[in-house]
Formats: sequence, C-alpha cells, structure tokens
Amino acid sequence: MKENNMTDIIEEYIKKLLSESKEDFIIIKRSNLAEKFDCVPSQLNYVIKTRFSKAHGFIIESKRGGGGFVRITKITLNDDYGYIDFLIEEIKQLNAKEIDYEKIIKILKTKKYINYFDYLIINNSLLTIKKNFIETVKELKNNEKEILFLEKIMTNNIKEFFLNFLSNIKYAKEKK
Repeated sequence: MKENNMTDIIEEYIKKLLSESKEDFIIIKRSNLAEKFDCVPSQLNYVIKTRFSKAHGFIIESKRGGGGFVRITKITLNDDYGYIDFLIEEIKQLNAKEIDYEKIIKILKTKKYINYFDYLIINNSLLTIKKNFIETVKELKNNEKEILFLEKIMTNNIKEFFLNFLSNIKYAKEKK
C-alpha cells in the first residue's frame, strides 16, 4: 500500500474515533495504532503532526515510552469565524519564518472559509512574493548582511499581508 494511502487511512480512522467520542478528545496508544495498521510509530507521528495540528483545529498532547499515549483534542469554537480569530492569534505569536502559509490556505479552502478562486489568488500572490525575494537575493550577490535584513523585512511583510487576509475573511463572515 502506498504511504499516502496509509496516511489518509490513518487520518480517517482517527477522525472517525473523534466523531464517535462523547468527549472533544481521544486518547490513543501509538503502539496499538501502529499494530492495527501494521506500520511504524514514526508514520503515526507524521500523520498526527501534519493532519492534526493547531492550524487544523486540534491540540496534541503526547507522552512517549511504554505507557505513552497521544491525546488529540478538537478545538471547539463558539461561532463560524472563531477559527479565523484562533488563526490570527496563533500567527501573531509565531516567528514569521515558522508559518506555513500554504498549509493554512489549503485548510481554509477545505473548511470552506475561502473558495477555490480565493485560494488561487492568495496562493499565487504568496508564490510571486517568494519568487521576487529569491530573485532579489540573487542580485545581492551573497551580501549576507543585506540578505538577512531583506529576509526579515520580507517575512514580516508576508506575515502582515496574511493577517490582513485573515481579517478580511473574518469581516466577510461577520457581514453575512
């Protein structure tokens, strides 16, 4: 079985467990899940890290070792744009270099906060900014001090751009 398929199968299984749970969380043992799917625990870690992050609306608590477990808690929001507020606050706290904008806009599209057209616009805008940055760095001809300065400015500007984008989504949701 292909790794992507196994990843999808494990993700769906965990989501099913969450939907069947009477609580807003589940506790799973890595070893039991690895045995069930005949895979290594690191593959489970990959699924949990990439499919159940805060950006996806989950909080992960983990304890390693023989009695280890993973607790996956679904973040419950009070209203339709609460998720946007949550993202805005999370992004504000992160270093601009740490933010995976592409992943966030995919989640926004999947959760129907934006449509496919909006997704294309914001994704293409981010790709253009990155391309311009790379071309500018090439022109600086390895002047490390200027490159670091430019990188700091660019990453902070992208973060501000993205926060404005999220605020616009929130404003549009509030107006509906």
